[in-house]
Parts: sequence; C-alpha cells; structure tokens
Amino acid sequence: MTQAQPLWKILLAQFLEHRMAVVGLGVIVLFLIISLMAPLIAWVTGLDPDRQNVFNRYQPPGSVLDMSVLERELRVESYLASEDRSDLIDFLSRQQLLEFEVARQDLMFELVSAYTPVELAVKLETLAAEADDAVAKSGVQSDLLVLAQLSRDSRTFHLLGTDELGRDVLIRLVFGTRVSVSVGLLVAIVAGMIGLLVGSLAGYYGGRTDAILMRITDALLSLPILVVLIVVSAIDLGKVFGDTPLAFIVQSQYESVIKMVLILCLFSWMQAARLVRGSILSIKEQEFILAARVLGARDRTIIGTHIVPNVIAPLLVAVTLGIGNAILFEAALSFLGLGIQPPTPSWGNMLNNAQEMVQHAPTLAILPGMLILFTVISFNYVGDGLRDAIDPRSIRR
Repeated sequence: MTQAQPLWKILLAQFLEHRMAVVGLGVIVLFLIISLMAPLIAWVTGLDPDRQNVFNRYQPPGSVLDMSVLERELRVESYLASEDRSDLIDFLSRQQLLEFEVARQDLMFELVSAYTPVELAVKLETLAAEADDAVAKSGVQSDLLVLAQLSRDSRTFHLLGTDELGRDVLIRLVFGTRVSVSVGLLVAIVAGMIGLLVGSLAGYYGGRTDAILMRITDALLSLPILVVLIVVSAIDLGKVFGDTPLAFIVQSQYESVIKMVLILCLFSWMQAARLVRGSILSIKEQEFILAARVLGARDRTIIGTHIVPNVIAPLLVAVTLGIGNAILFEAALSFLGLGIQPPTPSWGNMLNNAQEMVQHAPTLAILPGMLILFTVISFNYVGDGLRDAIDPRSIRR
C-alpha cells in the first residue's frame, strides 16, 4: 500500500519534473547571489562602477590598462582616509617630497599628480628605508611601504572591456543586475499585494464595490501601457512633490530607481486583481465560507483566514510572471532614457549608452541584452513550473 505524501512534497516533485523551471530557478538564484555580493565583488576586484577613465574608452575584453591619475588619487586618498593618518601626512609634508609647498588637504592629489607611479614608489620606499627609529615606531614606515605598493600597482584588468567613459563593463553589469532584479522583484511584490487587496474587496463584497473597483481596473487595462509609462516617466517628481512629506524621494541618490518602482507599481496590479477576484467569486460560495458566516466570523476574518490562503497559489504564479514583465518595462524605459538615470547602472541604460557604438563595440549591447533575455525567460519558466505544480488537476497523490 502506497503511503500518502504531504502536499508540499507532491508539489515539489511536480515542480522538479519541469526541467526548464529548475534551470530557470538556478539562474535566478545565481543573479540574486550576484546582486547581494555586488559590493564584495567590487572590493575584491578593486573596481568601481562609477570610476571613469576617458583615455581607455571602448577597450576590448581582456584589456590590461594603466590607472588614470584620478584612480591613483582615489586609491591614495582611500588609504589615507581609512584611519587616522595625520602622522603620515605631517611626515610627508616635512620631507618636502613635492616641488612646492602644498596644503594638507591637497597633499593626496599632489602625491599622484607630481610623479609617475614608478617615481613615487621609489621615493616612498627610499623614505621608508631612511626613516629613523622614531618614525619606525610610530608606524609611518609601514604606511610609506603601503603607499609605495599602491602607487606601483597601477594597472587594472578589464575582463569584459570598458564602455564609452572608460568604466569597467563587468562591474557595471554586476551592479546593473542588482538594480534591474531589485526593481523587478519590488514591482511584482507590491503589485501583487495591491491586486490581492483590490481583488479581495471586489470579489467578496460584490455589488457596487465590485463595479467601481473593476471599472477602474478595466480602464487602466485599456490604456496602452508602454505609452502611458513613457508619459508618466517624463514627469519631474521634484515639481510634483516639492515641499510635501514625500520630497525625500527626489532628494535620494536613487531617485530614478524609486521613481521607476512607483510608476511600474501604479500600472502593474490590474491582472493580479482580476485573477484574485475570479478566484474569490468561486470560493466564497463554498460550504466552509458559509459555515464561517454562520459561526459569526467577521468579514475581515473570513477574507484573511479562509479566502486569501486559497488564492495565494494562483497569485504567486502571476507575481512570478510579472517580475519578467517589470524587468522588461524597466529596460525599455531606461533604453529610451526615461528610466534609471546614469550614473546608476542598469541593464536598460547600458543598452542605451551602447547604441551609438554597436557596430564597433557590439559586446556593450550584447551582454546586457543577453542578461535581460536570460532573466525574463528564467522567471517565465519558473512561473510555468509553479502553475503546473499547483494546478489541482495535475496533482498525483
């Protein structure tokens, strides 16, 4: 006699039978890990998605390039500012390492601009070798050697080449993954919650409430969504919010990201609302709902305890499929210059920046385009796998 299995094991087994859904889930997990580890990847590689070097524009993949003066300055500045380096700054000023007197706040720039990397490294190592015991005991000697090493290592490896401003393509793709996937997830989750609320109210109460909410939903569904998104994206939030409590949105460095999430959430909940309403219309007439009413349960208890759990499964499928649509809309708006604004990297604005040189540097357009393709297909396959696994007619007990 075959022993009965828990429902979650049955659903998991049926999901795993959908091979492309499993592969898609693996791709999604990989992108999520990359998104979470983006700062760590930048720290390990020593690359910055916003660091520019116009002398190294459109370099091919696998290029090993010299650091710019600005990059060297930033490395020295980062080390001198990491802890209290006042002793080191005072020591360098006293040594008259520079050809003219400099203020302490200008020392970091002058260190890297007055000498070549080799000259600066040699001078710093010479000072460290000639330093007296007092300097050695204060730690300045070791600091000089570290600065010499930072000055000497003046070449960077660009696995995927550089873009139109000399920025590393790989690290921008990594941070673009963080932005694009985060926007897709946030939009799908918020739109799903709005759709669940609207659909629950419309389906359970019916009558005038259903008519009003569904007419609003139908009106929004009738609009050409991409055209509406383009028009709304062109609105200046600074003029809209002004001195209101929501002014923090336009004051944030991620203003364009927040704006994109709000716009997509505003026009992405209608399908979920209709799906939830249709499910509730069939559920609310069943016996267990009638029994709850007879026992005196309140409407909010019936909706939250008995109805919502029964519509979560189809809603989850809709949300999963909606993530891919949100990523596509974000990429389309960013490609048109109305979405995520530079210097914040996203796959869409990377495509926008690459279109002028697509013939001479095709990888700048191919790489973000392929990432968008893989991500959207992966979410769609996962949605198909969940739909097949959750469908009651396909469950084999």
